[in-house]
Amino acid sequence: MNIKKYLAAVFLALLSWITLAAEEISIWTYYESPPFGINNDGSDITNFLANHLTNNNSGKWIFSAKYLPRTRLNKYLEENQKGIAIWANPIWFGDKNESRYNWTNSVVLGRNEIVSLKENAVPYQEPSSLIGKKFGGVRGHRYIGIDDLVKSGKINRKDSASFEKNFLKLLSQRVDVILIPRGELFHLMNKNQVKDKIYIANTPHQVYERKILVTKNLPGIRDFINSQLETLKNNNDWNTLLKNAGIYQENP
Repeated sequence: MNIKKYLAAVFLALLSWITLAAEEISIWTYYESPPFGINNDGSDITNFLANHLTNNNSGKWIFSAKYLPRTRLNKYLEENQKGIAIWANPIWFGDKNESRYNWTNSVVLGRNEIVSLKENAVPYQEPSSLIGKKFGGVRGHRYIGIDDLVKSGKINRKDSASFEKNFLKLLSQRVDVILIPRGELFHLMNKNQVKDKIYIANTPHQVYERKILVTKNLPGIRDFINSQLETLKNNNDWNTLLKNAGIYQENP
């Protein structure tokens, strides 16, 4: 065996050993659609983050992005399986005090936007701004402040099965106004090529943090991720992905 082949064999053996020694960490997203879902080509922001974390921990961990329906994710957490749930908020997981799981710092901000058509713009400031309007909601979702006015008959709520179906109802003028998370909104505007037709109220219905849930049987992971979140603030590729999806890291 010549020296080049020998060194190549040694390198492959070493690479194999490093890979075997690294612990695989699952990053679970329960979102099926952009921007928080997983693309087949790995070009989504969840995979970007997984790859960044893998490439910057000196071979200790391999982070793998996986889709899990929310019900199965809940089951995994109940079974105390090791893993990370991304794009989450402590309140949504019954952990308001952040004591049941380890939670990272804020990754991005979530905004529930109030959206109408420019030709019939609704300048939303508070739930009472929607009085007399046909409001498109998503079945099973609750809307703070808005539902009280629906119950009293001051807002006519028309439900759909998904954000996308709701958005299409707005385009066809079957409702006057909808509430939709900002990330999903930008995806649907681009998909339907209707950005010039959409009015986004200056005041969102809600602003909240999206963090990363880390199960407590993964020591050291939360602190490592927090350190990398600081690094990502100066990563041009990461910032471009977020900008294209209409996602903020901090209040604009």
